[in-house]
Amino acid sequence: MLEGQAPLPALRTRLEAVPAVEDGQSVFVLRDLEELTQKPLALSGGGMMLVSLLDGKRSAEQLRNEFLGRTGAAIELEVVLDLVRALDEAGYLETRGIAEKRNQAIARFKARPSRPAVFAGPSYPCDPLELAGHLGRFFTADKGPLKEPNASPLKSPPLGLICPHIDFSRGGPAYAWAYQALSERRPPDVVVALGVAHISPDSPWTLTPKSYETPFGPMDVDAPLYDALAAKLWYDPRADEWVHKNEHSLEFQAVWLKYLWREKAPKWIPILVSSFERFSPRETPCAVATIDKALRDLGGVLRAESERGRTIMVLNAVDLAHVGPRFGDDLEPTPELERKIEAEDRRSLVDAMALDADGFYRSVVCDDHWRKVCGLSALYTGLRLMRELGGDRAGPGQLLSYGQAPDPAGGIVSFASAIFDSPVNRP
Repeated sequence: MLEGQAPLPALRTRLEAVPAVEDGQSVFVLRDLEELTQKPLALSGGGMMLVSLLDGKRSAEQLRNEFLGRTGAAIELEVVLDLVRALDEAGYLETRGIAEKRNQAIARFKARPSRPAVFAGPSYPCDPLELAGHLGRFFTADKGPLKEPNASPLKSPPLGLICPHIDFSRGGPAYAWAYQALSERRPPDVVVALGVAHISPDSPWTLTPKSYETPFGPMDVDAPLYDALAAKLWYDPRADEWVHKNEHSLEFQAVWLKYLWREKAPKWIPILVSSFERFSPRETPCAVATIDKALRDLGGVLRAESERGRTIMVLNAVDLAHVGPRFGDDLEPTPELERKIEAEDRRSLVDAMALDADGFYRSVVCDDHWRKVCGLSALYTGLRLMRELGGDRAGPGQLLSYGQAPDPAGGIVSFASAIFDSPVNRP
């Protein structure tokens, strides 16, 4: 039973507050990134501030007093308790029941031999023929490359690829730019795919040996290479494996890779990258000894594979800026804001095309990282690995497309496509 003096349960940390309008009023709708509950809960601005104080230590009375001190507004104790009850019923508090539900979901995922295509249906068609038609139309759509995939590629496999991970409905043509360029090259022997761990667990890089299911068949993992890479990390690379369960950034790439190459698709190494900004907010991650050494070691494994004659492509599944009310900014989307975002994105992409990982990182985190580039750490990792693989002859990359899309809850998301040819493909 909730009482005024007892500590209240903490608000769960892996939640997202999405701005929305309900009955003409601005509200925040809580979304569960772990997908342990499907119950929506809308909160006013004051309610959002109040629940943000739920740290697992404060009582209802302390919460009320803290709210009064911050806002000058007095609220009844029962109002606080009613709100906490609503959060509890909706599943947004860190309780024993939620912990058990989380453990059960993780256990089910661990027991599966493969990672299911959880976004088949909600985000793209489940039927292979319908899905092929859906993806195929992006190649000739407005803002697409206006070219079909090449069925008889002649060029050698590329060194790397940058592709969005935004939903297909908003970013489909940008995906098509990347995968049409990829269709001009022969498949590599293995793909090292770097996606964004939006939940951002403690592990800098989270690996899984599970294949990714798609409507076109599974993207299987290269087990020997997985073992070699995992051995270079100072922690258990599967400690946070559960983040693969509901993360879309690599599932979308698996779908496109299997669409493009079908049974000729190579094996891959799916890696989700957490945010480096928490321990490297202004300096580049190369200043963090453990991160820098791991990147050098991982690059060394890939370079050794390359020297044995295997071709490796580094796939970077990243989006760029996230700006606007949806992302916590007091900025409304305007044409002027769109132009400012594009200008700064393109400056950062100059560094990325040059495989200058440190320059790219600095260009993004300057000015308090106001663009909130969600692919920052994943692309930093990818640029480092491509540089290790390509050596002195690596780069520059070719920027294929740049785009922006509105967020339904108010904001702007930007993304780009690019390809990096291997040295043998360049004069």
